[in-house]
Amino acid sequence: MAHPKLAVARSGYGGRGYAIPGRKYDHIDAKGTVTRRQEIYPSVTTVLKRVAKPALMQWVADQTAAFAIANVDYLMRNDEASNWGYLRWMWRKTPDLEGTDIREHYIGVRDDAAELGTNIHEFIDALVGSGVFPKADTKEVVEMIGAFEKWLEDHRIKSLHSEFTCVNDRWKVAGTADADWEITCLHNHPCLGAEGVLRVLVDLKSSRNHWDEHGYQLAALGSCDWIMVEVPEGTEGAMYASKTEDGKKVESWWIQEAPPQWDRYALLHIRPADLDVNGERIEPFCELVDKSEDIDLDQRAFLANLAETQVDYERAQRRKSRRAEMKMNQKESITA
Repeated sequence: MAHPKLAVARSGYGGRGYAIPGRKYDHIDAKGTVTRRQEIYPSVTTVLKRVAKPALMQWVADQTAAFAIANVDYLMRNDEASNWGYLRWMWRKTPDLEGTDIREHYIGVRDDAAELGTNIHEFIDALVGSGVFPKADTKEVVEMIGAFEKWLEDHRIKSLHSEFTCVNDRWKVAGTADADWEITCLHNHPCLGAEGVLRVLVDLKSSRNHWDEHGYQLAALGSCDWIMVEVPEGTEGAMYASKTEDGKKVESWWIQEAPPQWDRYALLHIRPADLDVNGERIEPFCELVDKSEDIDLDQRAFLANLAETQVDYERAQRRKSRRAEMKMNQKESITA
């Protein structure tokens, strides 16, 4: 996924955040000086980094073993101590949580690279009429396109928004939603529990599996107070935003709109051909996973994670303030 224009690399909450136009706060330094500053909201994915992942230990073992097999020639040329250190730390490259799930992150495993999800997302946008067709660079992408086109035979889609920023001022959190679609199921058994046209908040997932926290993400985005819409410079009421990215200044103008009333919340799970845990082939597939029935529980789970994230942030800020005050007091005592 491309980095949204309102996203910033650091939020102070242990991951990416959002600098939403019009959100300012009074910063008071150790001397009592007050300055107006841009408030940074943590991203939804940053908040969900703390979700417990019991299968992660097995994942680490699996990835270390896979990496050793893929690099056996290199390992044969080195001593045991060097290889131990190499394997111990090589898997720890920080994953891009915005582009791929932490359980799927592995250096050199092409099927689960963030680029795979980004590429198929661009194709889906183009296929439903809200984007430009990119180049299909891999066999996996071609298989996923075929799976989505087959899925489209039984579903009519109208794209209303794509990759849009959702803002919750009550919770002080923001995130990027993949798609706001009107979906009509054309087959005999409606996949969303109701007939007719339904407005659905959709999150695209190309990871091997989907988990409970994907529902937490949908619940957080679906609870937003506003969606941000980029507009041309000079638009009445537009709010200005700027940031530096790759050494260049990026300027944009935004208005905020009330979010729609979504009827359902769903994952669009799409995968190329793969192997299951028994080594059996899994054909490419695309399926709609309805998360609506437990969206209230998912919202509660997200808020629990947000509360812990905010406690950690406030504790860090208090410690920082105390250190600054102590340093200032020590300086004053020396000069007295």
